[in-house]
Amino acid sequence: MPTYELPYAKEHLFELFNDARAGEEVIIVRADGRSCELTPLAEVKQDETIATAAGIPDEAPGAGEMVPA
Repeated sequence: MPTYELPYAKEHLFELFNDARAGEEVIIVRADGRSCELTPLAEVKQDETIATAAGIPDEAPGAGEMVPA
C-alpha cells in the first residue's frame, strides 16, 4: 500500500490526484499518524454545478454577549 507523507503530498498533490483518478491507491499520512485516502468519484458534467458557495456571517448569533464563568 503506497503512502505519502504530508509535506511530499503538498508539493505533489497534482500528480497524486492524477494517480488516484487513474485507479491507483493514494494514502496521505500526517506526522501524528492520521491518514486520508484520495478516492475518485463518479464523473460530473462540466456544465453541472458541483458545489454551492455560502457566505459566512460576520458574527454568530449572540456574539459579544456576556457569558457567566
